[in-house]
Amino acid sequence: MKSSEVLSDLVFLGSRVSSFNLTTNKINKKGHPADVSFDFDYNIHELQQEGSNSFGVIEFIVNIKASVKKKVLFKIDLVMEGAFKSESLDEEKFKQMIELNGLVTLSQMSRSYIQSVTAQSGINPPVKMPLINVNKLIELKHKE
Repeated sequence: MKSSEVLSDLVFLGSRVSSFNLTTNKINKKGHPADVSFDFDYNIHELQQEGSNSFGVIEFIVNIKASVKKKVLFKIDLVMEGAFKSESLDEEKFKQMIELNGLVTLSQMSRSYIQSVTAQSGINPPVKMPLINVNKLIELKHKE
């Protein structure tokens, strides 16, 4: 298919890590597997509409904790922010597109960032963030 037929009306302007914290603790529990838990959330910070032009910022939040026998091995807190625009979507459709496509984009960027940083920080094996069901995350967020 030609790109002109499948390009999105949502334009990704860029991203940044707006907050990151990694805390590690020395634990001598060799041979004991770490229990790793993940929590995910998001917030839409800005939505601006001027005529047919839209602009928005969404943040994807990841909290990770690894424990070995009730002792915290490491904690990671990441907030990845993304900016998007459109010149053709109405406000409601733009918000839906940011929630779905913005979260997918930022979750993939967060996955890569976390794996890289944990590898460079000596966490072995590096943390591999699981795939998430973005539709379910949006559904749960709307129930809050």
